[in-house]
Amino acid sequence: MKYIPTTRHPVFETKDLDEARHRVGELFCRHQIRYSGKGRSLAFRQSFAPLSRMALSYVTYGEDVEIDAGEPEKWFMIHSTQRGHCAMQVGKTHVCGDPETEVVSSASLGLHMNWSADCSQMVLKVDRSALERQLCTLLDDDIRRPLEFYPGVAGKDAAGYRRLLSFIGAETEQVDTFFQSTLGHRHLEETVMTLLLKQFPNNYSDALKTPPGAATPRHVRAAEEFIRTHAAEPISVEEIAASAGVPVRTLYEGFQRFRHTTPMAYLRAVRQEAVRDELLAAPPSATVTEIAVKWGVTNLGRFAESYSRRYGELPSQTLRRSARH
Repeated sequence: MKYIPTTRHPVFETKDLDEARHRVGELFCRHQIRYSGKGRSLAFRQSFAPLSRMALSYVTYGEDVEIDAGEPEKWFMIHSTQRGHCAMQVGKTHVCGDPETEVVSSASLGLHMNWSADCSQMVLKVDRSALERQLCTLLDDDIRRPLEFYPGVAGKDAAGYRRLLSFIGAETEQVDTFFQSTLGHRHLEETVMTLLLKQFPNNYSDALKTPPGAATPRHVRAAEEFIRTHAAEPISVEEIAASAGVPVRTLYEGFQRFRHTTPMAYLRAVRQEAVRDELLAAPPSATVTEIAVKWGVTNLGRFAESYSRRYGELPSQTLRRSARH
């Protein structure tokens, strides 16, 4: 997708690094920027097409630059690299943005980027509160932890998103279009947000597999809460069912229908997430084994295999990256 919105939206250009920082800071978030190569001939260029709860922007710097955005806090951003490359760190995860890979940065995770001189990006920013409200609508439930995307495994199969992004870019250039109205904005944005939540892996992806319109039963939610609270303990499916006040068979049927998994598979996923959080924050002296065992993992080989499928790297690789930072 090579579309650049410019016709109805003025292009801002500057050769001054501080001016570029101020411009991007106003439209996205406050950040630090510095040259990272030998060149000092900035050729910053940006166009910006606002909607209601999101906006589409084309950005290029024309020099090697390093950007530390901290935690964006108010925005989720989907970075579509048009050319060149951008080495990105989202939280503790490292991923390279290139013309084949979309990268989603999360509002609650630190964002650090190294742009190549020839790099240009289309960046779709989405209001955090709007995206989290859409998530609650899809779940028919409140969220109990911040929404976070998995940038290391999201973006190699994003053809649907790219087609929608092309459509948005084209529509923002039109004067006489339904999507310039308030109602049009809302419907378009809800479509985009639903696609993001469904297509790009995140910590609510499993819950989002529930059939639309099906309200999650109380006993399933109660079991999930019990599992999250007692994940580090050697709990059994019988104990989980007892905590939810239903027979084991009813518990299994509820998880299969509304979570497309089993109670014990859900427990393993919660433990996986907890292990990953600890690995990312672990001191140099820590080991994968001690952290995994702490969270009730007994078969380290099987755990490493499933962890790799979910996060795109082995637990030992996560720990090594943490030690380097």
